[in-house]
Amino acid sequence: MKRQGRRRVQPEPESTADLMAGLLSRLGGSGRGLEYRVFSAYTEVAGDVLRTRTLPDSFREGTLFIRVASAALGHELTLLREALLERMNALLGDGVVRSIRTRVGTIPPQSDRVA
Repeated sequence: MKRQGRRRVQPEPESTADLMAGLLSRLGGSGRGLEYRVFSAYTEVAGDVLRTRTLPDSFREGTLFIRVASAALGHELTLLREALLERMNALLGDGVVRSIRTRVGTIPPQSDRVA
């Protein structure tokens, strides 16, 4: 005879984003999958101005490296760092992105960027 365990009942359904985040974390949530999620979160929270003048470049060990068009924009991003981290971690989970660093480099036009 087969025993049936108790079923966990949730008061509200989970969003797809929450389910995917949980799945990725159980599968390791690292490498390109995590990098893609971090880049996507940055693009979402950055706003129109930063989105057109900056580009997520890489993500390593909790640090997101952002390519910026100029040193002045890099400084502005540094001033906005805490707010960006707070909004990104609200989407990704606390502690996923622990710091943001900038690098000056060429930013391709929006039409040339890979989605």
